[in-house]
Amino acid sequence: ARVAGQPPAAGRGTSVGLEQRCTRCGGPHGRARVVSPAACTGWGVSLSRAGASVAIAVSPLGEVGIDIESIDALTRRDVDDVAFTSSELAALGTLGPLAAARARTRLWTIKEAVLKLTGDGLNVDPRDLSVSSTGTLIAWPNAPFALPRLRLLAFDPGRGLVGTVAVLADTPVRLMLHE
Repeated sequence: ARVAGQPPAAGRGTSVGLEQRCTRCGGPHGRARVVSPAACTGWGVSLSRAGASVAIAVSPLGEVGIDIESIDALTRRDVDDVAFTSSELAALGTLGPLAAARARTRLWTIKEAVLKLTGDGLNVDPRDLSVSSTGTLIAWPNAPFALPRLRLLAFDPGRGLVGTVAVLADTPVRLMLHE
């Protein structure tokens, strides 16, 4: 409620009600949405976890996607063949081991944040999204939005973690971090 500029709910502290409901099967998972207070129900919200760390993004602009990942944990996972394009893999191959691990994790968080923004999650092949070495989404043939509207905001969620927020906007957006 504080982030949204809303007064605390009577007797309930500073809570905001969230609901997760899958649009495909109706199960209690999928994209989260704000259900209370009423003044915030048009806001977008996204959740991500990495180990003991949790990140939540809220946006008055509408849907938002967030992803945080542990560099070490992603390095131990074999996702290259299912997550990255051949040009992304080639770019990673030009980097030293530490820089490649960080860049690989950044690529992954960008793709996850964008797919959370759209509500598709991993129902869309991450290789359909092509990301430049500078962290810009440069191609997605079936994107449900105009690519120039996409704002990707990198952030440092803590030691050994990489984070990205994705939101659609026609003007620059500002990222505010709260602990």
